[in-house]
Order: sequence, then C-alpha cells, then structure tokens
Amino acid sequence: MSEALKGAEAKGAETVFISLAGKNIKGCNACPKCGAAGKCAINDDMQEIYPILESADAIIVASPVYFGMYNAQTKAFLDRNYYLLKSGGKLAGKVGGVITVGGRSGHDFTAVAMMEALTLYGMYLPPNAFAESMSRELGAAATEEKAMNAAKALGERVADLAAKLK
Repeated sequence: MSEALKGAEAKGAETVFISLAGKNIKGCNACPKCGAAGKCAINDDMQEIYPILESADAIIVASPVYFGMYNAQTKAFLDRNYYLLKSGGKLAGKVGGVITVGGRSGHDFTAVAMMEALTLYGMYLPPNAFAESMSRELGAAATEEKAMNAAKALGERVADLAAKLK
C-alpha cells in the first residue's frame, strides 16, 4: 500500500493511509432502514472512516489473502460501505483499485471480489486495477521488486483517472 500511495503522490495526489488492523469494525447486519437516519446504525470505528471515504476522490483497498479470499476485516469494511450507497451513493464516481498480498493462490479471485464490491458502489476502475504480491512472510512483500513496481503503477493509474474525472 505504501508504494501505491507513493505512486499516487508522484501524480500530485494527496493521500491518507487507513489501517483496518486493530479497528473495531463489526459486520453489516443489513438494516432495513440503512442510510435513513444519516448515520450507520452500528456505532464502531467505521464512523471515523466514513468521512474520509466520502471526501476522497479515489480509494485503494488492500487485503491479505487468507484461505483464497480477503480477510474478515476487509469483508466487514467492504460490506459496511453499503451505508454510503444507501445514504446517497457517496462512493459513486470515485476511482478504485485493489491490492492483494499472500501465499500461493487466491489472488485473482480475491481481487475480482474486491473490485466487484467497488463497482457495486458505483466506483470506476482504471485498466489493470489491481496489484499483487505472492509473499507469505510478514514484511516480505516490501522486498518483492515486481510487486512494489506494480503497486506504485496502480497508484499512478488510480490518481491519473481520478484527476481526469475531476
């Protein structure tokens, strides 16, 4: 993610990094009145994340690949953005990209699932909207030159498209 942010910054974008690690993000419970009250009914750390997402021109989501899919925190985060859809499509028109990091398999399926979530929220994806690292050990992705170059290029593509759409 840091390389993707560097790529976006090289194109003139302001960036903000949000880590889901350690955050209290509960799963979506599909409230029938989602968005009607102007606030998600679940009071947790997503409340501090929503304003950042709403003000962003672009969002890159990164997740480790666990057992062939994104992790539980990423799932909760993506699901909980349903509130932004139901309260006026607040992610629509923004640009998105995804990054996956993990061992042997599941990257493509994980990336497609994350990109599908972004497009369901009305976001645009640049060509080649994802980057991946096949690193298993903690911190090893930072030493994988191909993955770092791909992440930086993703950040550049996301920033370029966001600038064009603005």
